[in-house]
Amino acid sequence: MARFSNTLMISSDAKDVFHYLAKMENFTVWNYAVQQITKVKSTEGIVGSKYHLLRGMGLQSFEEIVITEYVPNERLTFDASGKVFSYRMAYELEQQSQGTLLTNKAEIISSGMKGIMIGIMKNNIKKAVNQNLHVLKSLFDNEKSEFI
Repeated sequence: MARFSNTLMISSDAKDVFHYLAKMENFTVWNYAVQQITKVKSTEGIVGSKYHLLRGMGLQSFEEIVITEYVPNERLTFDASGKVFSYRMAYELEQQSQGTLLTNKAEIISSGMKGIMIGIMKNNIKKAVNQNLHVLKSLFDNEKSEFI
């Protein structure tokens, strides 16, 4: 298992950042590896909703995502599973005077040789996730982008 986190400040309200993050289809805008994300199951209350994610690059091209935690304006968590590895991704938001402190926590689960490979690649994966978060940040910091 590999764990990492990234934290950054976004100059926008937590409510706006959370709303944008919680619309999973927006991942294609700020995550360069995600080509498509489609809701395949809706549930009342959002937790339990399922999505299919297609990647254009990386170790796995298809993932099934399930929303496991949804606390408006504070926390969004999902579990993703694919052929090579599974992971849990959490986004924690804290409203501060200068904007939103966003902390992303990742837990990648894989065993055997795949687990060893993930362990070796952990820092590269963390860096790629951090770059994606900075794209997200730029959408908000560049004065209300057309995507928000």
